[in-house]
Amino acid sequence: MLIATPNLCLDRTELVSAVVPGGVLRAKSVEVTAGGKGVNVARVLRAFGHQPPIVGLVAERDGATLRGLLAEEGATVVGVPAPGYLRQAIIMIEERVGRTTVLNEPGTTLPPAVWADYRAAVRAQLPGRRLLVCIGSLPPGAPLDGYGQLVELARAAGALSVVDSAPRPLAATLSFHPDLVTPNLEEAEAALAGDTGEVLHASDQDVPQRAGQAALELCARGARCAAVTAGGQGVAFAATGGEVHWVPAVPVDVVSAVGAGDSFVGGLAIELLGMAGADSVTPPTTQQWLAALQRATATAAASCEQLRAGGVDPARVAELLELVRDQAREPVR
Repeated sequence: MLIATPNLCLDRTELVSAVVPGGVLRAKSVEVTAGGKGVNVARVLRAFGHQPPIVGLVAERDGATLRGLLAEEGATVVGVPAPGYLRQAIIMIEERVGRTTVLNEPGTTLPPAVWADYRAAVRAQLPGRRLLVCIGSLPPGAPLDGYGQLVELARAAGALSVVDSAPRPLAATLSFHPDLVTPNLEEAEAALAGDTGEVLHASDQDVPQRAGQAALELCARGARCAAVTAGGQGVAFAATGGEVHWVPAVPVDVVSAVGAGDSFVGGLAIELLGMAGADSVTPPTTQQWLAALQRATATAAASCEQLRAGGVDPARVAELLELVRDQAREPVR
């Protein structure tokens, strides 16, 4: 597989007593790691013995720091030079209440030529791949339909495409008919409503029904399949012209939910890559998608038990996968 995640960054995970608006905060500990949603996906894949290349933009001014951190992890990176400095994601975990606050920077504005270089790098890496995962935000200056362009490249190369992005790029990708989109419920509803999704609020009201309806609408607008995640409740799946299926989550003791959605995509990819007889031509059946979503759900749950985004224990994933399979319900109407 190949991971297209242009908007790479540095994650600064800081443990604080509490987040006090307007106050001066002192961190008790700080961990700096390579960041970006695709980096988290790659961590999951490496835990299971896969080594997917990451195609990402590397800032010219301080990109060496990012390359060094990724090399320490053993990641395979195809770096495309970009101007400016690395963006940062500030992740504040409150020791007292276990709440997490995340501030994601947008990244440096790209000249048009840089996106052309990025697209060319993805095209060069696609031959022989069965799966392209397009994940994360797009930096300023990238075309809004940038992931749609990559979906077209994947289809021309005979690869499946999975897209997980912010509401506006997600909405712009639907008309390119990605094989699967995997937004969370708030992102899906923002994309369908035309919102930016800059501030997202979760709600518990009618979550399975809302997620199912969003999955159907995403398919109606062009996605071949859609999986809409709803945190600790589960995920709704729909395919074009099909019914909605609900895969329930399993409860775990949450250390950090940061990167759980990325771990979900990583688990999904592992199942797709391991399917008996899978090839780059025939799309998965509904039952194969559901099997992939069950593994994805277990993987996301396991990642919540660890502090580092994308960190998973394969043995724990196997335990949780059995629980997910036991809890599987009938399709939601």
